[in-house]
Amino acid sequence: MLEEKKAFDTYVNGFDFNNNLIKLKYYHTLMVTNISNIIASNLKLDKEDVYLATLIGLLHDIGRFEEAKKFNTFKDTKMDHAMYGSKLLFKDNLIRNFIKDNKYDEIIKFAIENHNKYKIEECSDKKMLMFAKIIRDADKIDIFRVIAENNKNIFDCTPSKKVLEDFNNNMCINKKDIKNNADIIMSRLGFIYDINYVESLKVLKNTKNLDEFIDSIIVDEKYKEQYKQLKNKIYNYIDERIEQDYVR
Repeated sequence: MLEEKKAFDTYVNGFDFNNNLIKLKYYHTLMVTNISNIIASNLKLDKEDVYLATLIGLLHDIGRFEEAKKFNTFKDTKMDHAMYGSKLLFKDNLIRNFIKDNKYDEIIKFAIENHNKYKIEECSDKKMLMFAKIIRDADKIDIFRVIAENNKNIFDCTPSKKVLEDFNNNMCINKKDIKNNADIIMSRLGFIYDINYVESLKVLKNTKNLDEFIDSIIVDEKYKEQYKQLKNKIYNYIDERIEQDYVR
């Protein structure tokens, strides 16, 4: 992966590292690359598939750098960074800087285009789905750290009815349903429900990224008991999934 990392650095060095968003996304990319490698290895994939999962981790957010340059924000209302990254790689042919063989192009393209979506688009190809799930898991694992370190996380009201219902039904929160600060926190905690592999949950526990995010949340005294219940639900959900895997 040394040559691929060198090609990535060559691309990113075309951007201004005095921009904190560029630095943030560069470090996030390195973390996700490593996490993707760990997840794929722990799933006992063969060497070729571990390499592919790692490469997807390296390339998954390549569209973010142009987004930061143009808009100085990471709000997908300005630019769908996944689709832009796909264009950059496959229409502009940047992908050949990273991998000469085109036999993996469809898998890489599908995984990158679906890593930031609410749900993975329907696909009958199990291998394509697997790589899309790995990158979504790896991305979310590090996102907890990113949010903890770079966002002001406040729980100061009652979550909206729809958000609370979806959360209690172990569902991710749709952005369109977010109405207040509590909903934002719920949506981020709800990332857990979209982590696909138990091996990914084990990696998350080892990183302590979720703990870091939870510790960063400022909770209004009035809502501490409600928040405690929601937090406990998340930890119980993780422990139950891991325990069920051990039982099997």
